[in-house]
Amino acid sequence: MNPEAPRLILVGSRLQAYREYALAALAETYEVVLVSPEAPTWQARYVETHRIADTTDGAKLFPAVSDLRGEVADAAVVSWDEWSLVAVAEVARRLGMRHLCVEAARTCRDKYAARQAMQAAGLRPVRHGLAHDLPEAVTVADTIGYPVVVKPRSLGGSYGVTVVDGPHDLPAAYRLAAATRLPGVRNPEGVLIEEYLPGAEISVESIVLDGVAEPVFVTHKRLGTPPYPEEAGHLVGPWRHEPWADEVATVVQDLHRAVGVDWGVTHTELRLTPDGPRPIEINGRLAGDLIPHLGALATGIDLARAAAEIAFTRIPTIRPTRNRTAEIRFLYPAHGGTVQRVDLPDPADVPGLVAAVPLAAPGDRIAPPPHALTPRTAALVAVGDDARDCRRTLDRAEDASRVVVAAPPQDRLGAPYENAVTRRFLDHQRGTHRMTVSGVRGDDWFRYGAGGGEGLNRPVLLGAGELTRLEADLAGFFDLIAGLPRRLFDGDLRRFAVEVGMSPVQTDLVLRGAGPALAPLARADLYRQTDGFRLMELNTGSSLGGWQMGIFGRALARDPEFARFAADEGLTFPDPLAEIVSVLRARAPHLDRIHRPLLAITDWPEGFAKTKCWMDFVVPGFTDLGFDTVVCHLDQFDYVDGEVRLDDRRVDVVYRMFLPGEMPDEQRTYDRVEPLFDAVERGTVELFAPLDSELYGNKGSLALLSDERTRHLFTAEEAALVDRLLPWTRFLREEQVSVVDDRVDLVPYALANREQLVLKPTLLYGGVGVTPGWTVDQDEWERRIRGAVDGPYVVQQRVLPTTERFRSDTGPGFDRMAVAYGVMLIGSRYAGTLARAVPDPSVGIVSMLNGAQIGCVFHVHDEETASTGPGTSGGEPVHADAPVVDARA
Repeated sequence: MNPEAPRLILVGSRLQAYREYALAALAETYEVVLVSPEAPTWQARYVETHRIADTTDGAKLFPAVSDLRGEVADAAVVSWDEWSLVAVAEVARRLGMRHLCVEAARTCRDKYAARQAMQAAGLRPVRHGLAHDLPEAVTVADTIGYPVVVKPRSLGGSYGVTVVDGPHDLPAAYRLAAATRLPGVRNPEGVLIEEYLPGAEISVESIVLDGVAEPVFVTHKRLGTPPYPEEAGHLVGPWRHEPWADEVATVVQDLHRAVGVDWGVTHTELRLTPDGPRPIEINGRLAGDLIPHLGALATGIDLARAAAEIAFTRIPTIRPTRNRTAEIRFLYPAHGGTVQRVDLPDPADVPGLVAAVPLAAPGDRIAPPPHALTPRTAALVAVGDDARDCRRTLDRAEDASRVVVAAPPQDRLGAPYENAVTRRFLDHQRGTHRMTVSGVRGDDWFRYGAGGGEGLNRPVLLGAGELTRLEADLAGFFDLIAGLPRRLFDGDLRRFAVEVGMSPVQTDLVLRGAGPALAPLARADLYRQTDGFRLMELNTGSSLGGWQMGIFGRALARDPEFARFAADEGLTFPDPLAEIVSVLRARAPHLDRIHRPLLAITDWPEGFAKTKCWMDFVVPGFTDLGFDTVVCHLDQFDYVDGEVRLDDRRVDVVYRMFLPGEMPDEQRTYDRVEPLFDAVERGTVELFAPLDSELYGNKGSLALLSDERTRHLFTAEEAALVDRLLPWTRFLREEQVSVVDDRVDLVPYALANREQLVLKPTLLYGGVGVTPGWTVDQDEWERRIRGAVDGPYVVQQRVLPTTERFRSDTGPGFDRMAVAYGVMLIGSRYAGTLARAVPDPSVGIVSMLNGAQIGCVFHVHDEETASTGPGTSGGEPVHADAPVVDARA
């Protein structure tokens, strides 16, 4: 506070998180006095005195402002409160104080009136119409043509605004706009319907002196997920060099003249359409969302002080003293509910981060649009040399942020989730045609390689920090699984095999086919919940679907548009086949002495017809990696002089696809497998991977980790990892178990909680034998539960997957799908992901029969982030100038 300085009367101050920077700056230079509807709280440290008044009504506001002005020789009045703008203009006129004139204030506050003024001045405003009921709204929208934007006539901050792609969505959008109200704000009648303009959205922050507007800086807007165009962030950086700069400045100046803005600081919104800049609206006050603060960080220009100087009839200094870029990113919840925690990074721990501000507190109730307005949980602010610097900083800060919102299961199931890189890929400003990627979808060869499924129309994308944490968690989890025989059974693999549900035949053959060490090959099947990834199962050994994802990735990377995006984002993808071969050659170094070893990808005879397609698909990949490669089943082998032969050629590597769960308890099983084991023991063939790896990759191992009776064998850090990654999982037995803090009889508990549990066999894979409780009725659930008691079955807590947007093939807009992640971990390193997506998040089993589509995952390779992890593979970089060639090349 500065009581000896000129008196500045501030009308309204709004929320601390959004306006404290401005009030603090003013208090350094002026004696600030406040008029607001309630007594100061956080403002008290900055203001000398205050008055309480209705700041939206000129007649009620006048006595307070007049009293504070009193006999002070040098006094001015300012306001950045949108809802007080007209009232302050009326009071300033009565008191002879400089301020935006009343007529311009009213026009700025009424979007329809502003458009009429633009039209009268020949400024090409958006085509628009005013609707007072739904039939009129339909007529206006039909006349303009879809898509249209539906919005309240006089609100701000995207309150009640919806982008409507077609007539079916118009009624809900109209009702939302008509019903959206803010306490104390008087709205003129009618809902505005206007054309949707394509292109990047910007705002121009200007000072206006005697009717002449001078742009000071430009803000690039980051809009949220359609159809509600929430402003999810803003970026301020250099703009004078842009090809549109001069035209934008001219449009802004013409717009101010058309509306009659005479004095002050303004915030003008435009779209950079293919036909040039088009004005959207003009606001006669300082911008919100900390945009002026970004401007000060980037340029050194303080618009809050500039507004005060203009009010004092002075000419402000607007000369830039910096040439940086500043960006703010707002975090939003995936679903509504009660905030439990908001954990944000310390700016000192993230280079370039200048602020991490909570916008919600524990106990707050929040809800996404259209149920509530601007349900932000936090704001992150970064400064850098350019936009890429800011993006990298904000991605790291967002990765390090954690907001927990409690909500019932029905609100968490299918909740929308997008990480930063996915949001940028689906940014409307890139254009809808850039939201799909050619190369896989609709291609018969890739359908064959996906087992008959359709390819996704875009890759799934992971951020660098997400991947680093996921890789570390899965590597730690694999180590826990691998250590189970030692920790629980004194190293006795037979006891371990019996405990996880293997039959006597399976146990004998698994132990007979054991290798010297567990092969470091795994695929974790996960869903992403709103609070992180959850593991459904961990498959180990060589029989891992998803090995074709490097081939998928190379095909997508040849799309020129995606290649440009991927190069800009630093996206990459590993090739699982290359990583698998590196493990194989390390375990069998004698293969290096064979010019082109014969590798036979081998399945169980009864399953061969089903799996042959995607075994065929990877043959070219293994061939490129130095192997002559064939696809076969066990019954096709001949055994001659202790060697495995196929078509009169010696097989050097049997790449095992068959599983213990396929081996029935009968002599025929021994007959099929024993000759192969004999050849392995003689050293004439390499079995990759040995059969004992399947001991670890079953749901019984998960139950052993989850069981409270084994907790004392793990460190606190290991137990925390299990809790973070693994849903509650128990063998289905007649016994008592712990559920949260209670002890319950397991079978009655399972019977009573059908909607929250999944019944799974311990040894089968690919969804075989799995029963999601919510997909059957109670009678069927009880029959299956009772039939599985004491068998090789587990019950597992239901995982509630989030959903991601994929561009619709059937019309405008997006389809939401739940993504199941099949994350490959080879040698403790991330080696790619098989993504399977289904439109119904409650489907339970992700399969082609349930509408699954297949795709791969690209991730951001950040050298700084990756270097802190356990060794994330950099993968194959994507180059913007990659040649366009046939996907099978």
